[in-house]
Amino acid sequence: MPASWSPRVWLSVVLGIFLQPFVFLYVNRPGLFWLYLVASLVCAGVDWYFGLALTLLFSLLCPLHAALIARRYDPTQPRRWYCRAWVPVGLYLLLMGLILGTRTYLYEPYSVPSASMYPGLREGDLFIAQKWGFAHRSLFGLRLPGSGHVDTARLRRGQVYVFYPPGHEVLYVKRLMALPGDIIALTPDGVVINGQTLPRTELLSGAGLHVYREDNGPQSYRIQQLDDAPPSAVRTFKVPAGHYFFLGDNRDNSNDSRYFGSVPADQIVGELIWQGSE
Repeated sequence: MPASWSPRVWLSVVLGIFLQPFVFLYVNRPGLFWLYLVASLVCAGVDWYFGLALTLLFSLLCPLHAALIARRYDPTQPRRWYCRAWVPVGLYLLLMGLILGTRTYLYEPYSVPSASMYPGLREGDLFIAQKWGFAHRSLFGLRLPGSGHVDTARLRRGQVYVFYPPGHEVLYVKRLMALPGDIIALTPDGVVINGQTLPRTELLSGAGLHVYREDNGPQSYRIQQLDDAPPSAVRTFKVPAGHYFFLGDNRDNSNDSRYFGSVPADQIVGELIWQGSE
């Protein structure tokens, strides 16, 4: 390898803007690459959790720092294999592919879009959904072709799932209440599934609302009902084969299967496995 090689300043700036930490491979500073990479991942996590924009700083810091190194570069030092411009580009694309693949097929973070799952999930809360085992695919909320295979063992009463309701193009997050073939009735005294009223215990009463702990099989969670909600008649639904019935925990303020119907299994995207408000 020629000993007189030096990184180009203009290329360092371009790579720094678009590749950020990977530019430090091009300018022969692998230590800085790892330092900036770890810092950018930490900032990305902080941004996601707190709604900040710290990662934008790396679009400024990386090209400036890389350009300074390129201007002061000692051409007598050996040029490593990773200093060729195509190497950091290829490694960056590989990392982005892994991230997109993970979000598409394994795990993806979401935020709660409304207060329909209060008090368990508040509007704006962050959570992670596990997506493998489900037929439907999405990425950043956009529909992708699905696999057609559904692991129905993963669909359990009382769990929270992300799905596309019938006739809707946006993702919803609700609690699965009834399985295919179940008969579910919504009464003033609570939810009745196949003739059995779900046990519930009042936890809080006041300020115009009631909070209960409801048990649905092995799952226990909190629901909310409002004192000023208009009274409604008893409503009974039969869940069709291959479909699932969802409710919001904020029972008097939720657009759910009472209105859009049961959800086909192949429209369910993933299962909540972690929430930021826990």
